[in-house]
Amino acid sequence: MTSQAPPGRAGRPWLLERVATATHGVDLLRQKQQLLTREHRRLLRLREDTKREWDRACEEAEVWSSRADFLSGAAATRLVGATYAGRADVAISWRNTMGVLHPDQARVSAPDFATYERAALNSAVGPSRDAHVRAMNAAADHAVAESALRAIESELASAHRRLRAIEHDRLPALRDELHSLELRLDEVEREERLVTRWAAQRGEKGDRP
Repeated sequence: MTSQAPPGRAGRPWLLERVATATHGVDLLRQKQQLLTREHRRLLRLREDTKREWDRACEEAEVWSSRADFLSGAAATRLVGATYAGRADVAISWRNTMGVLHPDQARVSAPDFATYERAALNSAVGPSRDAHVRAMNAAADHAVAESALRAIESELASAHRRLRAIEHDRLPALRDELHSLELRLDEVEREERLVTRWAAQRGEKGDRP
């Protein structure tokens, strides 16, 4: 690290301030790591929970889809569903965790069949649509958990790198420089005291009659 400390005695308060700032930065980064680690564990559990729910919802949707196809034929159910294909929307809400902006919640909105469309085919059409919407919601929830987890992991890695850089590089370098400066200042002060004492002694000899 290249020093920018002022020369001489002015360098001591300059270095002390930066040592204090770096030490405070270490404390803040450790606190951030603890909070992010806690959030990371929560998101790991959430990712597993949402994955299980997604799998379960997909199985349920497949069951109802098969029932609808069996009762009216796959072509008929696809025909009524084609009107609504691609019309689902996903709304994402965001959250800031220790400076990390990440998805927090997702909600899927999808058009419903008209009453006559449900009645025109069979009793499985409506439940099949509802099961597929639940599966889409579960997929969105899992995607949110996965995305949030990646964002937190990235910030955790970044915080770890910054902490190591301060703890192992910047702070030791500042402390070493401060120690060296204090040794030099002590040496200068000893020399000044010697010079002052020598001058005083010379003055006393010169004043003698």
